[in-house]
Amino acid sequence: MGFKDFRGKEFKGLKKNLDPFWHKFIPPYSQKDDLYKRLDMPSILYNDVVSVAIYAGEGSNLVTNLDYFIREHSPYQEELMAFWIVANADRQAPDAVVEPYGNCFRSYFPNFPDPAGAIDTSVPPFRKNRTGIYVLSDNVNPGVLETLLCLCGEVAYPEYLERAQEYLDKFSPEERKSLKWKPFDFSRSVREKALVATVVSVLKPGKTNTASIADNNWVSGPTETEVKALSNFREFLRELVSFDEG
Repeated sequence: MGFKDFRGKEFKGLKKNLDPFWHKFIPPYSQKDDLYKRLDMPSILYNDVVSVAIYAGEGSNLVTNLDYFIREHSPYQEELMAFWIVANADRQAPDAVVEPYGNCFRSYFPNFPDPAGAIDTSVPPFRKNRTGIYVLSDNVNPGVLETLLCLCGEVAYPEYLERAQEYLDKFSPEERKSLKWKPFDFSRSVREKALVATVVSVLKPGKTNTASIADNNWVSGPTETEVKALSNFREFLRELVSFDEG
């Protein structure tokens, strides 16, 4: 019938391109002119001492989204005990990943650190604005979350990981192309994402990686003991959220 999706290339989901008749249907949470752009509600975790908001910022859009959130709620950041970023290196050097975050967030947190894996300790415990950035998989090498999960899988699920690898190896270059995988397939990060997704489909059929990480043994006592990158990551988080009043 020739209909086009308003979010497509021609209209791009912008309010200025929308027939005014439909303006009354625009929900109040839409951001600025982009009608399909909105900030998700963060996950809120808490214990007897602190509460933590975990915001998933859409990968490369994390800087823009968090900048928008903080700017719109200024001086909200002054009330935060800590603020930190966890990002993927993917195929970049970790320090190159850190740069745009530092350039943006130093306007709110002047001591936001430069090196990947660093935490600003210039403020005493239980004071405001402790900041840091961790670049997966280990602050040193290119990688993604799934790089770390594969290391954990070698401890928690070695047989499943091996079977998943055998399965993925059966896909020919032609098949990968027909599946419209990106040109750099099978680069390390893409292969690791496919490996983890394949194992997750067995451990938690129909569920996301997030559900499997929460419910299965990717992150556990044995993996924290045997996977140095995981223990370093958890120590980074502990230092940021462990506040001792005094």
